[in-house]
Amino acid sequence: MTNENSGEKKARKSSGSRRNNANTLIGTKLRTYYDAIVEEGTPDHLLDLLQRLDEAERELSKK
Repeated sequence: MTNENSGEKKARKSSGSRRNNANTLIGTKLRTYYDAIVEEGTPDHLLDLLQRLDEAERELSKK
């Protein structure tokens, strides 16, 4: 029974280790993807649209 228990423990430890490695890899890839998006910045046409929406909102609040 002792060998079986130690085998089960090793299997659980190995499974946990693989899960941690997978989580680390996923986290790294997500961070890389996020950083790439942040570096791209916001396109000028979207910034223009946001500015026009803000101006329209200010005009409506004045009335």
